[in-house]
Amino acid sequence: MLTDAHVNFSHKDLINSVDQLITEGREGGVTRFLAVNSNLYDIETDYNLVKKYDFVDLSIGHHPYLCNEVDEDNLEALLEKHIDTYKNKIKVIGETGLDFSYDVKPINQIKSFKLHIESAIKNNLPILIHVRDAFEETYNILSDYKSELKTVLIHCFTGDDNYAEKFVNLGCYFSITGIITFKNAEKLRGTIKKLPKNKIFFETDAPYLTPVPIRGEINKPSLLKHIVEYYSELTEEDFDDIAQISSKNYERFISCQP
Repeated sequence: MLTDAHVNFSHKDLINSVDQLITEGREGGVTRFLAVNSNLYDIETDYNLVKKYDFVDLSIGHHPYLCNEVDEDNLEALLEKHIDTYKNKIKVIGETGLDFSYDVKPINQIKSFKLHIESAIKNNLPILIHVRDAFEETYNILSDYKSELKTVLIHCFTGDDNYAEKFVNLGCYFSITGIITFKNAEKLRGTIKKLPKNKIFFETDAPYLTPVPIRGEINKPSLLKHIVEYYSELTEEDFDDIAQISSKNYERFISCQP
């Protein structure tokens, strides 16, 4: 009963084998997937890749690294148009957020991020957030919208204890990736152990972040079990219990339940 809460099926390394990847994932215990759209102009492709699978949810969003130019009116219109077109499949707004490690103007990223937040509020949908080198800015923006937003996911959480506490206090969910298995992630492991069990779930972020001991290969949903196994050992919890708890957490997230 595993849920892979972030798969980039339209990535060039995955797009030609989506059916096989889903079949292998199911054989590996994954019963639900979130197919993540990171480019509004590619939403039709993402939709067509997974439309026949009722256990695959779809997100819609424009990644911060694509925000060199932001026409706010056009971005808002595209979001609303596509949400209406694919409303039976779209369960989540995002991937959106802030990433100041890219050479992309922060002001443009912030404009896009706020438009996504406002769309999530308008459409009663949860939101999936990418954050890197911008934790304080992300926290401040989310704080401004706290009373209106339903549920928020910090995707691939890599923050420290301070930001873990801040986002917990905002009621956020956290998705955990293969990074926790990396040799140099000792500090992150300490933080991940402290996250509330009712606020975590797991993702591969395929094809990225392949967990140990399969580093160097293309990541895929069937490898999710390695991440959950590692977390279960790290926290001295039962694998089946964590699989069930985290999948129920994902269900609450997409149902906009705190």
